[in-house]
Amino acid sequence: MNKEIPSFQENIRKTFLLLSVTPVIVTVLAAIIVFIITWGTYLSFTNKRDCSQIASDTNEVITRYYSMLMDMEDVIAENGGDVKGAGDRLFSLLYECTADYDDIGNLMVFSPDRKVIFSSKNSIPEHLTREEYDNWGVWNRIKKYPGLTKTTLYSGNLYITRGVYQGKELEYALVYSMPSQVIADIVNARNRTCVVTDSTGWVYLSNAPGLTDEFGQINAILEAGPGYAKLNGQRYVCSKAALGKGLTVYTFVDLNRSIRITVMLTVIIAVIFLGIILITFRSTRSSSEVYTRDVKKIEDAFEEVSRGNLDVSLNIGSSKEFQIIGNDFNEMIDGLKDQIDRNRELAQNAAFSQVKQLESQFNPHFLFNTLDNIRFMARIDAAAADKMILSLSGLLRYSIRETREEVTVSEDLQNLQFYLNILQIRFNKRFAYNINVAEDIGDCLIPKLLLQPLLENAVKYGFGEKEKLTVNINGYQIRENLIFVCEDDGVGIDEEQLNAIKEQLADSSESSAHFGLYNIHRRIRLMYNGDYGLDISSRKGEGTVVRLTLPKKTEEKKQ
Repeated sequence: MNKEIPSFQENIRKTFLLLSVTPVIVTVLAAIIVFIITWGTYLSFTNKRDCSQIASDTNEVITRYYSMLMDMEDVIAENGGDVKGAGDRLFSLLYECTADYDDIGNLMVFSPDRKVIFSSKNSIPEHLTREEYDNWGVWNRIKKYPGLTKTTLYSGNLYITRGVYQGKELEYALVYSMPSQVIADIVNARNRTCVVTDSTGWVYLSNAPGLTDEFGQINAILEAGPGYAKLNGQRYVCSKAALGKGLTVYTFVDLNRSIRITVMLTVIIAVIFLGIILITFRSTRSSSEVYTRDVKKIEDAFEEVSRGNLDVSLNIGSSKEFQIIGNDFNEMIDGLKDQIDRNRELAQNAAFSQVKQLESQFNPHFLFNTLDNIRFMARIDAAAADKMILSLSGLLRYSIRETREEVTVSEDLQNLQFYLNILQIRFNKRFAYNINVAEDIGDCLIPKLLLQPLLENAVKYGFGEKEKLTVNINGYQIRENLIFVCEDDGVGIDEEQLNAIKEQLADSSESSAHFGLYNIHRRIRLMYNGDYGLDISSRKGEGTVVRLTLPKKTEEKKQ
C-alpha cells in the first residue's frame, strides 16, 4: 500500500512548526542549562569569596587582640612587673582595643600558681584557676608555647593567651576571653551559614543546626574540604578557609533551596512554552492556508485542464513568481484553445492535424511533471523553488509564444537549459549531464520541443534504484541527416519491456494514449517523409540509448 503524500499546505504547516517551535525548545533548554551552570558557579564563587572575607575579617580582629596582649606586656614591664600598679593602663588598652563592641570581653592576668592578679570582670572560669586543669586547655597552651601568643578554644570560650617568662620560669600569664559576639557579627554581616572551629575541629560558632556532631565537633563529611556535600538529606556547597591564628572558617550554601527555585522556574517556563505551542498550532493552520492559497488555485486549475475543461483561468497577484505562472498558464490555455481550433480547420490534412494533437497533448504532460517538482522543492528550499519557478516560466514562454512548428537547434538547446536548471536543483549532485552538439548544425531546423522530452524520459526511467545518473546528449550531421543521441547510464530496460516499446513505436495508428518517446517518433514520422524517426536500445543495469534521425533542413531550404 502506497504511503499517502501530504498536501503542500500540510508540509508548509509542518515547516512553520519546525522553524518556530524547535528553536524555542532548543533555546529554552539551552537557557535552563546555562542558568543551572551559571547559578551553580555563582553560588560556589560567592560562597568561597564570603568564606575568605569572613576569615580575613576574623584574622584581623584576632591580630588586634594579639597586639593588645603584647602592648600590655610592655606596659607591665615598664611598671617594673607590677601588674596591679599597671591596672589603669591595662584597662585603657582594653577599652581602646574593644571600643567598637558592646562587650569588652574579660582580660585576666594570672600568677604561675593560677592566682588572679588582674581581671576586667568579676567572674573567672574554674578551668583557669583549679589545679586539676594545670596541664589542660589554656594552661597547657601557655606552657607548651612559652613567650608566644596563641588562640585557644576551651569549654566554648575563645581565649587569646600569652605566657611571660623570665628565663624558663613563668612570671605571669595574660589571658583574654573574646566576646562571642565579635566573630558572630562578622559572620552575620555576610549572611552566610557558617561554622568556626579550632584547628582540631571543635566548634566555636555555628549559626545553623545539624552541622556539628554530638560531641561538639564539625561533621566529618563537611570537614573534608571544599566542594559538594550531603548531610541529613541536605545538599551543601562548602568552602573552607584556615586562619594562621588556629581557627578555621567553613561557609555553606543550601543547595536544596536553590534546586527548589530552579524547579519552580522550570515549571513556569514549561507552562509558558506550552502556551506558546498551543498558540503556534492555531496560528500555523491559518498561516499555511494563506501561504498555500495560490498553490491550491494552480492545482485546481490544472486538475480542470486534465479533465478536459479549458475554460479556466488563473488570476494571482500575491507574488511576482506566482503571477508569472498564472499569466503564462492563461496564455497556455488560450494557445491550446487556438491550437485546437486550428486543428479542426486543418482536419483535411491528417498528418498536420496529428502533429498538432501530439503537441497539445505533450505540453500539459510536461507542465504537470514540472509543477510536481516545484511542489516538492518548495518545502525543501524556497530559494531553489524560486529558481525553478523562473525556469518554468521560461519554458512556458518558449512553449506558448513560439508558434512555429520548427525551430533551430540552438533555440531548442536554449529551451533545454531551463529544464536542466530544474533538474540540477531537484537532484543536485545525483544528476550530471553532458551536451555535445556540433556547432555547424546550430542553424538547422528541428521540431519544436524535441530534445527536452528525450532528457525527461532518461531521468524519469533511468534513475530507478541508482544514486546517480549521467545523461549525454550528442548531435551531429551525417551526410544530409541530423543525428541526435541521448545516452544514459541508468537502470536500463529489460528485454521484454524493450520489445514492447519497439512494437509501440512501429505501430502507425494514431492513439491519444501514447506519450513520451512515441510522441517524438510520431511527430517526426508525420512531419517528414522518409525513413526518419526514433530508435531505442538498452541493456538491463547498463543504461539506455535513444537515437533520433531527422532530415537536415535550414531556413534557406525550408519549403
